[in-house]
Amino acid sequence: GTLPSMAGADKVLAYGRDKESHKQFKKEVKAAAAEMGHPEGASLIVDVVHGELFQSLLSCIKPLGKICLVGFAAGQSSIRPGLLLIKEAMVVGSLWGRWARENPVLFRNNMNEIFDFMSDGKIEPRADSIFPLEDSIKAFELFEANKGRGNTVVKFSSRQSKL
Repeated sequence: GTLPSMAGADKVLAYGRDKESHKQFKKEVKAAAAEMGHPEGASLIVDVVHGELFQSLLSCIKPLGKICLVGFAAGQSSIRPGLLLIKEAMVVGSLWGRWARENPVLFRNNMNEIFDFMSDGKIEPRADSIFPLEDSIKAFELFEANKGRGNTVVKFSSRQSKL
């Protein structure tokens, strides 16, 4: 199986990079939602891509659904307010960095817990591809082609990390 399915995802769908693949993605999301008992669409979509894909996602949520924007890996695009009105949908932005700055103790506790999980072997960080700095273009090409199967890392020095 795929890494997301091995981690417990109900469905794993690839969104592609062009408008045609976004149309196909939209059909697959709607079919998956219906298959899981939600024919009107998803209640919540977490969008880390944004860009042109956002319009497709908006048509995949049910009336009064929510889209949480947590990134914009594909860049930013205009949000058409009319679509939000028709769906009676809510779009919420979430910036982890602001929360971390405003809640330093909680942030530190969260990070310590994650590091404890890593040191106890409960979770393992995934770096499927590690590129030296001089091959950074190859790393970005892998990322752009959506061919990574974990984290793609560009290594800036040969010094070994403790993690």
